[in-house]
Amino acid sequence: MTTAPHRILVIDDEAALRSLLTDMLSAFGYEVDAAADGAAGVARFREQRYEAVITDLLMPGMNGFQVAAAIRAVDPDVQVILLTGSAPALTTARAREAGVTLLHKPIALADLKAAVDAACAAA
Repeated sequence: MTTAPHRILVIDDEAALRSLLTDMLSAFGYEVDAAADGAAGVARFREQRYEAVITDLLMPGMNGFQVAAAIRAVDPDVQVILLTGSAPALTTARAREAGVTLLHKPIALADLKAAVDAACAAA
């Protein structure tokens, strides 16, 4: 019996990072869609089911915490991975309270794969 690949949504305003994440996750065997900002990502999430969402913390319009809250209003069980270039203690504490996984840039390939594998296993 063959199972369908897990679906991942990548939301990042930096085109190069969005493309890199999409390519790496596709190489891991995930089915990946991408959006260039929070509003577009939330709209895509409303149209399609995803096991996990990877979103940047700092983006114009909606930040990563706002994106996480908006998609969890649609599906409270979705797993969210938040990417950040800085991690003050307040951001780390807020991520823990929000129930999101926090990964620090630059992201190690093994850390990304482990976080996505864990998110999909929990989905």
